[in-house]
Amino acid sequence: MTQVLVIQAHPHIENSLSLTVGEAFIDKYRQTHPNDEIITRDLYAADGVPAMNDLTMNAWRKQHMEEPLTDDERTLLQRHDEWLNEFINADKYVFINPMYNHFLPAELKQYLDLTAIAHKTFKYTDHGSVGLLKNKKVIHIQASGDVYHAGGKWATIKFLIKRAFGVKSTGGSSLMDLGDMYLTNMMKFYGIDEIDKLFIEGADAHRDQLQVILDRALVEASTKAINF
Repeated sequence: MTQVLVIQAHPHIENSLSLTVGEAFIDKYRQTHPNDEIITRDLYAADGVPAMNDLTMNAWRKQHMEEPLTDDERTLLQRHDEWLNEFINADKYVFINPMYNHFLPAELKQYLDLTAIAHKTFKYTDHGSVGLLKNKKVIHIQASGDVYHAGGKWATIKFLIKRAFGVKSTGGSSLMDLGDMYLTNMMKFYGIDEIDKLFIEGADAHRDQLQVILDRALVEASTKAINF
């Protein structure tokens, strides 16, 4: 059975475009892939993403040195293992998030730190790191207030030329979406090359076109879900 892991990095505010489109994607996927298992990991749930703090680092050190762990350390490492194994065992990943200041929400960054474990999702070799998660696929569903990806490579070239000559650009560029760039690089670092994107852009910059933007994204979500 194919296992789909939905990583939902959103604080559940009302009228969320990313959640609305993400839910439409999952609904359509469930209809067209009835035998697949769908698991949702809500990064904003009450217990939150397992911590990456002093307690974590000390517990890892003690575990490596085969020193006895406290109950708190043992519980924390158990949560880390549960989340990590859930990620490794999935066949497909659906990341749903809003853009925050040209990047990902902090909870999603912490989740990626939690899954970046040597000998689990990647390994070091004499020729550099090698990803261990092969034959898997990803789709990134993200909403942003401005437009960054619609112009394609020519918008990026125009953006770079303006920057080179110190001219302020009035248009967005995919180079300003550091979050998607980072997520894509991390997935490739894990060995996942089949990565799709669905961007819901411009709802704040073009408020009069909100419904058009949403409707277009919902149609795209339905199409992508069928082929995911």
